[in-house]
Amino acid sequence: MNYILTTIGLSSLTNGLREVLNTGEIYKYSNMNENDIDKEFKSKFDIEFKKLKENLSSKNNEELKRLSAEINALFHFYKNGFLSKDFHKLLITDTYLGKKSAEIVEEVLKLKGISNISIYSPQDLKTSDIESFHLSLSEIVKDLSEELEGYKSSGYKVIFNLTGGFKSVNSFMQSMASLWADETIYIFESSKELLTIPRLPLKVDEDIFKEKIEVFRYLEDGLNVDENELENIPKSLIIKIGDEYTLSPWGEIVWQKVKRDIFKNLINYKIIEYSNEFKKDFEKLNDNEKFQINKMLDLLDKYKFSGEEKFNLHSLRYHSLSGEIASKYGFEFYPFDGNDSRRAFCNEKDGKVIIEKIDAHLK
Repeated sequence: MNYILTTIGLSSLTNGLREVLNTGEIYKYSNMNENDIDKEFKSKFDIEFKKLKENLSSKNNEELKRLSAEINALFHFYKNGFLSKDFHKLLITDTYLGKKSAEIVEEVLKLKGISNISIYSPQDLKTSDIESFHLSLSEIVKDLSEELEGYKSSGYKVIFNLTGGFKSVNSFMQSMASLWADETIYIFESSKELLTIPRLPLKVDEDIFKEKIEVFRYLEDGLNVDENELENIPKSLIIKIGDEYTLSPWGEIVWQKVKRDIFKNLINYKIIEYSNEFKKDFEKLNDNEKFQINKMLDLLDKYKFSGEEKFNLHSLRYHSLSGEIASKYGFEFYPFDGNDSRRAFCNEKDGKVIIEKIDAHLK
């Protein structure tokens, strides 16, 4: 089974509508939201787009290949035999035409028997605003890193199809592919040969991340970090937007990768302490469970230390207890993803949260 991430450009529109719409106009509105597009152009576009989409089922494979480079690459990857169990992620810009272009690729995949498709549009991902673009790239890493790990652990092969899409997006996704994808595929617009690049055996130096773990944790979520704390951190890992520092897109890629290894151990947080019983419970967990509980402890520390409500996320559900159990534990939270019934029980004392134990839900 394959997890295939495909970056989507506008070629399915420029190729599919070239006989009825001016290609230059399509590019003119490439970075716009629906309400910003000229009404006359949009009205004509919507009519012709509907015809194109409805007529896809009547096209043969060669005609479908000519619609776009990314579709062409998928046909050559599958050698005309698509696998229905594969999962396809279509990465698009946060624009009206980006969404429409993805609908064409989605429809072609459905015609070939694939139903497990997700169109992914990171907020504000446009090529017209450099600051928003950088922030959106970082969001891509946050959104995709755990998803990719989850599919890989379930036996999927991760493939990045970077044939289409915008050059600025693809250059970044190639960097991400070097650490997350099993292979990357390309094909030129009219080529019949697929270029496959296996994942390079790169090893990230984790020392700076372990040494400055608190700084990277706070940069990840946009909390204030003193400028002197950034000393010795490579400039490629951070950027300054306005008066605040945050992880650069490349820094986000590397941090999300090494964090999975760092979070296999108990982390020292500012306002969190661990009982000996909890430490024993932690050592019994598998690596994925250790990562998950550290992720929740990270949220708890940021929420309690910063006082910012945005960190008391629904997934954490940190709350006080009542009834008989409250005589022993004052609080609990959900340490694991999904429907896991276990809880982390804790108490608060002298401004600290003491994590006491992991156990089944107690009443």
